[in-house]
Amino acid sequence: MSNHDAFPAGGSLLIYPPFADPTWPYVSLPTLKGYLRGRGIEVTVRDWNVEAFSFLTAASTIGEWRQRLEARYAELNGRDSLTLEEQMEYRRLAKALPLLQQDFWALLAMMREEGSFYDRAAYGGARDGMEDLFRIMEAVYFPFRFSCNRADHLVAPWDFRLLDSYIENRQSPLDRFYRQQLAELAAPRFVGISLTFISQIPEVFYLCRLLREFFPGCFLMLGGPCVDLMVRHGRPEVVGRILDYVDGITLQEGEKTLEQLLPLLAEGIPDLEKLLTIPNLISRDTLSGIIHQGPTWVLDLTESAAPDYSDLDLSLYLAPSPMLLYSPTRGCYWNKCSFCGYGFNQSGAHSYREIPVQQAVADLGRMQEQFGTSNFYLSCDVLSPDYAFRLAQAIIDSGLEVYWSTDLRIEASYTPERCRLLYRGGLRAVAFGVESCAPAVLRLMHKGITPERIRSVNRHFHQAGISTAWMTFLGHPGEGFVEAQATLDMLGAERKVVDQFIVGTFGLTPGSRIACRPEEFGINAISYTAGDVFNLFPLYTQRNGGTHLNDLQSSQLDGQIADLSSRYQLDHYPWAGAISTHHSFLYLLRYGQRVFAKAWPQPQKRRQKAGSGRKIRPRFPLAALHRQEERFMGRYLEGALQLDSETGLAPLCFDHFQAALTRESGGSKR
Repeated sequence: MSNHDAFPAGGSLLIYPPFADPTWPYVSLPTLKGYLRGRGIEVTVRDWNVEAFSFLTAASTIGEWRQRLEARYAELNGRDSLTLEEQMEYRRLAKALPLLQQDFWALLAMMREEGSFYDRAAYGGARDGMEDLFRIMEAVYFPFRFSCNRADHLVAPWDFRLLDSYIENRQSPLDRFYRQQLAELAAPRFVGISLTFISQIPEVFYLCRLLREFFPGCFLMLGGPCVDLMVRHGRPEVVGRILDYVDGITLQEGEKTLEQLLPLLAEGIPDLEKLLTIPNLISRDTLSGIIHQGPTWVLDLTESAAPDYSDLDLSLYLAPSPMLLYSPTRGCYWNKCSFCGYGFNQSGAHSYREIPVQQAVADLGRMQEQFGTSNFYLSCDVLSPDYAFRLAQAIIDSGLEVYWSTDLRIEASYTPERCRLLYRGGLRAVAFGVESCAPAVLRLMHKGITPERIRSVNRHFHQAGISTAWMTFLGHPGEGFVEAQATLDMLGAERKVVDQFIVGTFGLTPGSRIACRPEEFGINAISYTAGDVFNLFPLYTQRNGGTHLNDLQSSQLDGQIADLSSRYQLDHYPWAGAISTHHSFLYLLRYGQRVFAKAWPQPQKRRQKAGSGRKIRPRFPLAALHRQEERFMGRYLEGALQLDSETGLAPLCFDHFQAALTRESGGSKR
């Protein structure tokens, strides 16, 4: 807990759960707290995502894991043969054991200390050490995988059968952490959990089960973008199954939901008639079992308040100085892109809205004064050009000295003069959703831009001193080899004025124009796997095979991406070198906009703790086990992702995978 007053019995608690970015506090719950406090309603915010990292790196945790790993490895190593599942676990154990000798608490401290953070070699060593921590967790808690944006099964998507297994077998790495926190917590009247990212799904349901065990009379509620997707796109049984874990689900925006619900809870458990009037709330009648949804409500941003981060200890985050998130707009003013889930959402919450510019500048000033930071990430879908210009001018006029980063759309109005205005107003880094540099694909995407405009607008920002990042991806339906190559060719040609980039792979998004009108994009059918009960990962087939690339073409594109990447210092979220991260922004401020435009020195060799523990020579050949696992996974997925004509689903799920392992083990012992 932070150094503030203890949580009061009967109070209201908002929890941000693992696993997500531990370098800065996410904006959603502080935004709710600021709104509610302005209306006389007090809530307490806890960021158990960042607090968990202190637990995970503690000597006691690492010591416990060492004992488990060594005992399990010795057990498997002493056998004459292993099943396939045991082979998979054994290989991860053998790889993880040498990693245990690091001082992970010291590595965490290096991320928070200015000298080591800005030493690129030292930073790289600390970053690699944190990645090693996740590899250890994957061995201890096999077959689950973890990182700052991952908590998943080796292959199966989360369904309720897998979630139940995860919870009942106490497979969460944070089980002991949660129990310690809950044992010290005064009984709350209300707990709301923000399910923002897919990576938080297992820990959210794990927490719900524990909260119900510790505080059976507490009203539990889920909210956040991810649970909203699960409810809107999941199978019919999903809402009822979620309500087996919680008392309520809030869709879209939760300000008014909490403003009306929390006073009712203060008077006792409200009856159904009162719950039905609460906007955006889904609840179930405990007698009839009927599920009800309250009226839809969308926030007027003139009624918003500045995020209140006062409950959070900002020194816990993995960075030497804070950077706070602020959302001056909501929704997208363009709202046409083929691949985005906004285009056909009629809820109203994705309509473009703006906080008045003077109010936004005042909010930034208050946060700067209260929390001691001048660095902000404007966490919104996109700013309109007009809003960006007015915001920059208002910051200049106010005399406020702040630096900010955000996402912008390529627009002709970003002239050299206006980009210089944005720089004077504090903008230091921008990410563009370029997506493609092929005219035909841009038209398919409904982007409303051209390669020429991408090139000119990017140069205007770069020449103004603003770091530019291109977010691109390959594989959009209708894109062929020539079009994919055009994107990479332009990235290479513009390398001297593109400061960061990413080349991702297209994934079909539920609710997008492509998903809703697949015939417009040559898509023959959309399906899901049996385990994807939330319908978060659509599968699709294209008519006549689409524009499938052959092996030579795929290899050529991969080689081109590797060559481009070798000229940069790129990394994945949330480390320095990734787009729109806290660490990247701090490095850009310190070393300039081209800091990631060349490879860094090799990471500093990490100091090992004295004593290496027992060394047991592997009895089974690790490379051979790896090859055998890859062969099995290739065969398994090839069949598991094929559509079953009877069910209309591909059979991949937790139970199907376990059955395949059992069958394979009959003839795969070594």
